Amino acid sequence: MLRRTIEFIIFSNIWISLCGVGLAVSSFFLCNLKLNFFFLGLVFFATLFGYNLQNLNKKTIHKERSKQIIWIQSNLMNIKILTTISFFFAIIFSFLILNINSVLCSAPFFFFVLFYRYPILKKYNFRKIKGLKILFISVCWSWTCCVLPQLVFSSSVNWIIALLVSIYVFIITIPFDIRDIRFDQGIQTIPQMIGIQNSYILIMFMTSILFFISLFTANCRFAIFLILTVFALIPSKKKNSEFYYLFLLDGLLLVMPIFAI
Repeated sequence: MLRRTIEFIIFSNIWISLCGVGLAVSSFFLCNLKLNFFFLGLVFFATLFGYNLQNLNKKTIHKERSKQIIWIQSNLMNIKILTTISFFFAIIFSFLILNINSVLCSAPFFFFVLFYRYPILKKYNFRKIKGLKILFISVCWSWTCCVLPQLVFSSSVNWIIALLVSIYVFIITIPFDIRDIRFDQGIQTIPQMIGIQNSYILIMFMTSILFFISLFTANCRFAIFLILTVFALIPSKKKNSEFYYLFLLDGLLLVMPIFAI
């Protein structure tokens, strides 16, 4: 029973949606904004909708993600219901807190979510654009969880923090592409373009940049968080269970607020 509950929370994308809330809370703290729980609700349901929308697309079962994909195929009706409900609540929260300017500015990112996996003109999708898959994901997360709350609740946008958030998401997403390197043959991800070893070097280099920026700005708590991140990333050098990627690596975003205060 406990295992089934854990699988439901993780494989139905409730966990990653909570992690999105964690990243948004961190952004509120880093940007010195007062928490708005309606906005956090928007982040949760928008993330839940976006990720489950991708699960409605037919997936090929492969070793690295067999448990997740088999679970999705066995619970496809539940995924459809959850996708519909999350879209409905995301729309409600959008009407409650977003103004017309923030909606218009967010439209390209909504467009990206719709066509990330589903093809445009029956041929192209964002996921298959050479080398840009992770970039699209990190920018979309940074916009939703960091830039958008500043547009809504502040008179200015701290683009430096938005960039740092984008880089962090970029860092913890690369191991997922390393895991899927044999499966994503037609996508041209960064690990496929520069190799697995160079991808790890890139991860550590970018993490080091964020670490020294944190020290330079006297944000010692966040520097400690980056050290924890490195320890969490080290096991990704070898094959791990799906729960390592979906629970531990994604879960870093959920504990980030503790170190962003």
